[in-house]
Amino acid sequence: QLQTEEIAALLDQYPDVVIALKGEQQENDEFFQELVLFLLLSMMGIFAVMAIMFRSYWQPLLVLTAVPFGFMGAIYGHIIIGVNISMFSVLGMMACAGVVVNDNVVLIDRINQLRRLGFSPRRAVVNGAVQRFRPIVLTSVTTFFGLTPILLESSVQAQFLIPMVTSLSFGVLFASVVTLVFVPALYLAGENASYHFSKRQARLDAAVADAAALNSPELNS
Repeated sequence: QLQTEEIAALLDQYPDVVIALKGEQQENDEFFQELVLFLLLSMMGIFAVMAIMFRSYWQPLLVLTAVPFGFMGAIYGHIIIGVNISMFSVLGMMACAGVVVNDNVVLIDRINQLRRLGFSPRRAVVNGAVQRFRPIVLTSVTTFFGLTPILLESSVQAQFLIPMVTSLSFGVLFASVVTLVFVPALYLAGENASYHFSKRQARLDAAVADAAALNSPELNS
């Protein structure tokens, strides 16, 4: 409100006045810019490692789709607890991203194992989600309740930790639901799309081969 109303009115009244954000505000802005860059670099590194491990490009993207939902959970957690988002909140979101990626890697890897055993895509997704339900839920619940004492701490020394803990605990808890429901659904949708694309490509290749055979010189002679 100060920047949008009072400062704007002051600049209208005195056009020669120059306002610049310095000190702590400038340091925070620079910190956030560097943090966003590091976050993008870390996501690229995670994508590269998973692409090698899964031997696929779309499955790493599938794993990373749950990360924004973890960020959403972190923001909702700040609203519920009633704390402002700070630089420590962003650090907690980055830690949350690591836990969320780990849960999804465990799930997708199990589904791929079942697919190699001959399961259909639907059966592999259902059985994989059921078999990994307990580890994922236990990871999220134990993380949340393990951090609860810090969330409930009222001492001055713990106040700077509360935003980071809020991001991590609520982000992991919210993303676990996405991991068990949304990610398997996306996996199945991707498998169906890949199947229909391969089937369509096979028909197209067969049609091209038939057309080439009909136009061959031997057949025309």
